[in-house]
Amino acid sequence: MKIANMRVPVTFQKNEITTDKYGNHTASWTDYFKCWATVGTDSYGSETSGEVINSEESLNFTCRWCSELAEVVSTKYRILAEGKTYNITYVNPMGYKKNTLKFNCALEKTT
Repeated sequence: MKIANMRVPVTFQKNEITTDKYGNHTASWTDYFKCWATVGTDSYGSETSGEVINSEESLNFTCRWCSELAEVVSTKYRILAEGKTYNITYVNPMGYKKNTLKFNCALEKTT
């Protein structure tokens, strides 16, 4: 992979539980790691007679392997890129060669 293709700055956030002075537990997102990534886009959805229903934007973020990103799992981390939040669907170790990691993500739906 050419390093020049990694043009998009991304921030990985970790979901952590914090406790206030009264003992209340709250979940909050904190910045974990910042790096550059290559982004591939595709759209998918369930199709019925040629009509797309519930379409979601899916992105693949490819980053260089490092020990910080090797710890990322889909249930505790998310990615911020270009002002949008993406939930990690799964992490692809790309053959366990420790060159790159690919994160398949879905755009977080706002309510």
